Formats: sequence, C-alpha cells, structure tokens
Amino acid sequence: MENEKQMYIEECGLLFEKLGLTRMAGRAFGYLVVCDEDHVSFKQIQEALKASKGSISGTMKQLVQTGMAEAVSLPGDRKTYYRISKIKIGDMIRQRISQFIELADTLQKGDDLKNREDETSGWLTEASTFYYWIGDQLDGIIKTWENEKQKIIQQYHANKKEHST
Repeated sequence: MENEKQMYIEECGLLFEKLGLTRMAGRAFGYLVVCDEDHVSFKQIQEALKASKGSISGTMKQLVQTGMAEAVSLPGDRKTYYRISKIKIGDMIRQRISQFIELADTLQKGDDLKNREDETSGWLTEASTFYYWIGDQLDGIIKTWENEKQKIIQQYHANKKEHST
C-alpha cells in the first residue's frame, strides 16, 4: 500500500480516537475509504492493518453499529465483506438524534427520581434540555440539507476553491 494511503489510515485512527472510538476503528474506516474496491473481505482488512482476528472482529462490529460501515454478503460466497455505509448522511444523523433523545429521557428520569434539588439536578435539567433542543435543531438542518443538498455542495466547493487560491 502506498505511503500516503498508510498515513491517511493512521490519521483516521487518531481522529476516531479523539472522537471516543478506538484507533483501530479509525484505521479500518480509513482503509475502507482508500482501498479503491467496492467491498473488502474481513481477511483483506486484517492483512492490510496487520491486526489480529479478534481486533478486526470487534472493530468491524463497532463500525457497523455506528452506521459508518456495512457488512455485505455475495451470492454463493460464505465470506463477509465490508464497505463504507451507503446510509444517507441525514439518516445517520437522525439515528444519533434518537440517541440524544434517549439520553435526554434517561437524564430527565434520573432527575425525576432524585429526592432533592441540588447542583446535580441543575446539571441534569440543563443537559436533558440541551439534548432535546439539539435534536430539534439538527432535524431542521437535515431537512434543509436534503432539500438543498446540491446547491449547498456547489456553494461550499466554490467557496473552498476561492479561498485556496
């Protein structure tokens, strides 16, 4: 594998680690991005990343659960293949919104179960309200994105070109 691609894979690993996922998940995701194939086998990922079977197994499970990768099966082939997820970005964010709402519900329930008002109660109220609010805000942003996606992409890339020259 080319050096630039290997560096990109490592950059993804470090980024994912910053985001609270594992470095190996980032490396596997980076590999799926730059491998130039529609899908790759478990074994290909394992060999490319020089990682154990157990490490890749947990990693691919994590990427599939987060919606960043998906498992693919081919007719007549018993192997599992993986690729970057084909889930629309809006749907992926909607899944996160539902997790925000679930977290807000859980925080609110915890606050309701407390027998006294204290600093923790204030934090629980603020945090749960924020997660409800951000879910509403993101839903509106996703709707705008879905309605104006092509225009936004064109504008963004035109502005990016303008600023890079």
